[in-house]
Amino acid sequence: MRASPRVAEPGDEGGVVTRWAKVVLVALAVLIGLAGAGFGTAVLYARHVEGEVGRDDILGRASALPRITAAPEYVIVNGGAAPATGGRNFLILGVDTRANWTQSQSRSDTIMLAHVDATRDHASIVSIPRDSYVYIPPVPGKWPGGKTKINAAYAWGGAPLVVQVVSHLTGVSIDHVVRVDFAAVRRITDIVGGVDVTVRKAVTDGRTGYRFHAGVNHLDGKLAEIYVRQRYGLAQGDFDRVKRQQQYLHALGDKVLSTGVVAHPLRLSSLLTEVAKAVVVDAGLDLSATARELSGLRTQDLDFATIPSTGFVRSAAGTANRLDPAGCRELFEALRTDTMAAYFRGHPGYRANAGA
Repeated sequence: MRASPRVAEPGDEGGVVTRWAKVVLVALAVLIGLAGAGFGTAVLYARHVEGEVGRDDILGRASALPRITAAPEYVIVNGGAAPATGGRNFLILGVDTRANWTQSQSRSDTIMLAHVDATRDHASIVSIPRDSYVYIPPVPGKWPGGKTKINAAYAWGGAPLVVQVVSHLTGVSIDHVVRVDFAAVRRITDIVGGVDVTVRKAVTDGRTGYRFHAGVNHLDGKLAEIYVRQRYGLAQGDFDRVKRQQQYLHALGDKVLSTGVVAHPLRLSSLLTEVAKAVVVDAGLDLSATARELSGLRTQDLDFATIPSTGFVRSAAGTANRLDPAGCRELFEALRTDTMAAYFRGHPGYRANAGA
């Protein structure tokens, strides 16, 4: 799989301290690690929305779950726990919680692991497709334990179970969690005036009947929601949806910068307030401190990847993505040892992109 391209960073303006790689606070809503606001502005608005963002002791509840005893399949065991590198790992969950749905009906269709290097000068966003065939431990009354699609973890145990499953899968500890309601995509996109994405080949969304034409498509909030959710009709199904989500996030960040949202306090306040309404973070995440800590990141310091797969496997839940053992071990070891920048240098294909 290939990911979104690096985008040139605009120069600093008016003496504002260094720019981020696309809006850190929007990233906390849609994807941690993107940036765009000046450092001082971002910290001020982090404080502004700190009290508006939902809080949940997700990590505390995850640590209270029974320990997974099954041996991990894709982790290189070389002395036990992952080395203390100083890197930080954020789990981002995009959750579909439609009206009147219970948790058992909800799914986490977007699962991303964001790793910020110890030096805070590089960030890696690793997408885990919803149909990835992984081990999920027993859930009393719901699941006997075994391998199935990873998105079932949220339905059976909420964000805490997803934390446990992703940590077991990758061998890395999760430092913070950001849960975002998919409904935010529509509202956030409309606030910034829509975004432009490039589609490689015309395709019709089977659920809504909307046809995306080849070339540049302008997405308002409604179309953006269709775009990031579509899976059927795409040549590579869930993998193409992951590419679309990554592409949308880049386009959103570009639009925030190009239209000067960060320079207009009222528009920025509206955007971040809307983001805050759709976001729940773990109880220990300090938005202001995170904004301060990640202030040195620039767009060129951000890379996207998708966990490697080798085709499909039939499961009780339907067709699932078979993970590539060798590819996953290499990627997860880079995450564990805080060597993701070197990993991307060795995989230049991740730096190319074509719209799905």
